[in-house]
Amino acid sequence: MQLIFHGHACVSLGLPDGGGTLVIDPGTYSDTTAALTGAAAVLVTHDHPDHVDVPAVVEHLGAAPDAQVWATAPAAEALRAGGAPGDRVHQVAPGQVLEIAGAHVTVGGGDHALIHPEIPRAVNVTYLVEAGGASVFHPGDSYEAPAALPAAGLDVLLLPVAGPWMKLAEAIDFTRSVPARTVVPIHEALLSEIGLTMVGARLDTARLSGEYTYSRLASGEALAV
Repeated sequence: MQLIFHGHACVSLGLPDGGGTLVIDPGTYSDTTAALTGAAAVLVTHDHPDHVDVPAVVEHLGAAPDAQVWATAPAAEALRAGGAPGDRVHQVAPGQVLEIAGAHVTVGGGDHALIHPEIPRAVNVTYLVEAGGASVFHPGDSYEAPAALPAAGLDVLLLPVAGPWMKLAEAIDFTRSVPARTVVPIHEALLSEIGLTMVGARLDTARLSGEYTYSRLASGEALAV
């Protein structure tokens, strides 16, 4: 697979064997135009706008008649209300295993991480994507680990590093609990360059004695998986 980071929580995965491109969480803080270009499938972890730009996804579905979306129930409803064709927006729930464009996708999670007890928690799912012998895990807005890791080990962990629901200690513990060969920071739009540098220094393998590569990507930058 080829992973391309499109800013904040959005990545696209170029699938092998002509499967096309699978996009995860094309939200309002991301370059949705680049992410959705040529996308055969879209996965949405939850309905917050920084994870699903409804007008952009609806426009893409109008321009690409074969494209399909898989999303939580609230996100699917928001897309349908925004004009998405109902038969091409599919509701997902934790425990499902999907075959999408040649990729094996395991749905996990269930709840958005707690922001505050008085703020209702969104429905949030995680996606473990496996294709061509490679694997990528996207937790959405949670530190919910996958129920099981691939037998060959996880290739890429997409790691949220900033948000009103987290602290850096949780990101460090999550990195340690979900071993991966490469850790790519996501959910970083709220951080300045100073903040990104600080986070990177504390998640660096030299400090944590990890056996992974911490790979910060600029928007539009690709990583071979």
